[in-house]
Amino acid sequence: MRKEDLTAAEETRLEALLAYLEQLLPEAEGLAFRHAARELPPPTLRLNPLRPQPGGLRDWLQERGEPVPWCPQSFTLIDSEQHLGRTLEHALGAFYLQAKAPSLAVEVLDPQPGERVLDLAAAPGGKATQIAARLGNTGLLVANEPVPGRMPSLVGNLERCGVANVVLSRAAGAMLARYFHNYFDRVLLDAPCSGDGVLCKDTRMLSFWSLEGASHKAQQQKGLLRAAFHMLRPGGLLVYSTCSLSLEENEEVLAALVRRYPGQVEVLPVEGLERVPLPAAVAARYAPDFALMARVWPHLHHTEGAFVAKVRKLQATVWDVVEGDAAEWEEAGSETEAEPVRAALEGRWGVDFAVPKGQRVVLDGRYLAMEPQAAAGLRAQYPYFLRAGLHLARRQQAHYYLSQGAVALWGDRMQGRRVTLDWSQVQTLFRGEVAVFDPPVSQRGEVLCSFGDWTICWGLVEEQGHRLRGMVPKWARNPNLERLL
Repeated sequence: MRKEDLTAAEETRLEALLAYLEQLLPEAEGLAFRHAARELPPPTLRLNPLRPQPGGLRDWLQERGEPVPWCPQSFTLIDSEQHLGRTLEHALGAFYLQAKAPSLAVEVLDPQPGERVLDLAAAPGGKATQIAARLGNTGLLVANEPVPGRMPSLVGNLERCGVANVVLSRAAGAMLARYFHNYFDRVLLDAPCSGDGVLCKDTRMLSFWSLEGASHKAQQQKGLLRAAFHMLRPGGLLVYSTCSLSLEENEEVLAALVRRYPGQVEVLPVEGLERVPLPAAVAARYAPDFALMARVWPHLHHTEGAFVAKVRKLQATVWDVVEGDAAEWEEAGSETEAEPVRAALEGRWGVDFAVPKGQRVVLDGRYLAMEPQAAAGLRAQYPYFLRAGLHLARRQQAHYYLSQGAVALWGDRMQGRRVTLDWSQVQTLFRGEVAVFDPPVSQRGEVLCSFGDWTICWGLVEEQGHRLRGMVPKWARNPNLERLL
């Protein structure tokens, strides 16, 4: 952000906002904070362990990037001038472009394989894909997004990153709580907020920010946090995070939860970074354990601003309106119909579809899919169910063709039936065009397409080995494809 980019009105609002937030810091840090809040932080990417990756990518990042102290999969590229979102590695789901600050919330949540986890406001998918990776595609991840216009980005990122243990939901938080009672092992609420912490990369909020507006937003956050807390099982863990630094959208929201459920909320320490205590006069407004919550400050952590709090639920809660109970819907479902299709694909490609714990392979219309076992009951009973799992193959007439999801998860272990591409041919496929072989290749029909150590996609070799139609999904296509390595 440069000063000349702002209108006079925005500059006035910026000064008012910075002066307000500056009160939460020691006096000696105010100038550094003001400077950092105006500087665009360097890009950070998070490796995706769900996608098998050649070792060279991590080695390259370790040589050229700075590791994020609280997230071992993340690296900040200080001197990078590359368009990271245009790269082949990004298109293949090898990494997710995610700033340092947002990754902290999931690391604090610390989801464990096999658990039930809710991401209550999941779009565009950064934290949801991070949760799925921490779960190792096991258990159940309910990714809820109430805003319809944000759903496509969530779906695209989940597919690109090979997430299979997910059920997608579109409901307001209060409606969701009518069906999931004391259910989830862990809940993440990355609440919609004013965004005052991301000034360094997005100044749009300056057109409407005010202290009154932040207080109004906090009312919505309090309702969402109450719903999130109800859906958590006794003993379970909840992380509340925002990209705001203000008291109104953070401590005040948590204080309302503690008042609503006295004796049922245990505040736990946020670990992974050094916490900066609030000034004594400000801290005195809250219970002593509120000092265990944490802010990510731009001038200290070289990223955008954020707030993270972690609590444990001590007792079961009751919701005002009950319309169902997800705990009673869970069914293993039948995989019998899918078994012949799965066996045929595994035989054709010489691979075992290693299905993680808590998942199953089913037929879903024209698709062979991998989904959580809980999806059967949710599909039948939950009215805000949208879709589940990851497509592994698509039926055309009587034949099943591999999906990009199956290639992403297991392509490195599939045998035979493979063609090797040069960089120009890869770029051609990602433009959605037909690649040409001269001289022709010996393979015919279905093949896997390789470039170096990467399995790019599934394709069809036609016309006596001269032409290749690569099945690059539309969401992955890019007319200006680059390489990170």
